Parts: sequence; C-alpha cells; structure tokens
Amino acid sequence: MDHNKAGIVIHNENVEPEQLTDVQFHFAPGERSLYAGADNTGAIVQRAGWLGIRTAPFSNWLGSFLIELRPSNDLRTEHMFEVTRSFHEPLLDGEWLWFPVKPVVVTAYSDHD
Repeated sequence: MDHNKAGIVIHNENVEPEQLTDVQFHFAPGERSLYAGADNTGAIVQRAGWLGIRTAPFSNWLGSFLIELRPSNDLRTEHMFEVTRSFHEPLLDGEWLWFPVKPVVVTAYSDHD
C-alpha cells in the first residue's frame, strides 16, 4: 500500500472515533524474523510496521489504538491495524502522522462456530 487514498477511522480514547475521508496513506509492513527456541522449536515473528496518514494532528491522536482503513479505489476491502507501543510510539513527521502497527485479522462472529 503506497500513497493511495482511503477512508480511515481511528479509534482512540475519545468517545467518538476520528473519521477521515479520502486521505493519503502509506503502509510499510514490519520485517519477519525466525525465532528459535531452546527446545529446538521455531516460529516466524512478524514485527510491527508503520502506517502513515497524511493529515493534521487531531485531538488525542497519540492515544489511538485501532485503525480501520478502506481504500478509495476498492470499497469492498477493509484493513484493520492495531497500534502497538512495544518499541515505538506514534509520531508526527511534517504533514504525516505515523503509527507503529500490526495488521489485525477480523472474522465475523457466529454462534455456529
């Protein structure tokens, strides 16, 4: 995802989420690394990436915890990101707000599963 436009909903500690329409964004996924355990087990670890949104800072943007993104060119697709703070904090760089994020997989709840 690179400098496309999207409708974005940013959930933060405010009661009402911040809703942005037709704003530029850039997503850079985090790197993957191999984890090797002491018991000879292994796994691939996905590190947090960065989601940049070209907009002015809004009330409590540093308290954001979940971002919904719907690309303007494909309204049937929606991406969700969890804002992580393990190693980095959200930051302002010029006209861009940058959030350390991990993609979230969302599935519909069903009583039948």
